[in-house]
Amino acid sequence: MNRQALVLAVLVAASGAQLANAADGTINFNGELVDQTCTIAVDGVVTPAAATVTLPTVSINRLTTAGQVTGQTGFNIQLSNCVGAATTTAAFFESGASVDPVSGNLKNMSGTAGNVQLQLVDAANGSAIQAGNTNQRTRTTRNTLDGSGNANMPYAIQYIASGVTTPGTVVSSVTYSIDYQ
Repeated sequence: MNRQALVLAVLVAASGAQLANAADGTINFNGELVDQTCTIAVDGVVTPAAATVTLPTVSINRLTTAGQVTGQTGFNIQLSNCVGAATTTAAFFESGASVDPVSGNLKNMSGTAGNVQLQLVDAANGSAIQAGNTNQRTRTTRNTLDGSGNANMPYAIQYIASGVTTPGTVVSSVTYSIDYQ
């Protein structure tokens, strides 16, 4: 009798465990791959080489409270010789270790300045870009590819205080992809 009770208890426990793992919903994922090729450059530096944008040296007196910005410095992502069906493009700045997941700003990764981050800006409309946030697809300016398959995408980077800043260097980076539509 005890053996039958034990077998029955194991079967009941196994079926209960299955109920605890029942599906609660479905998530669909959509994406698109395009046959689009372009030569990509940042201020003339052709990928895959990394480009460097140097911000001006500024006084900490210009960054004394959280949210203050200064030192906006423009850079351009240029596309040339594009072949494919896309007619517009924009950069999509990816999330990663250098990106603050709350603000979307770039963290000061190896620099010595305190309470400062870098903020990406859409230079065409002046709005801040939150790296890693999908809202970039609707808030960032779409740039038209011309008849020769070229486009210029203007962006900027600026210091942004997260508190009273302290002097030192600011060093960060961001990975980007080209969003073709």
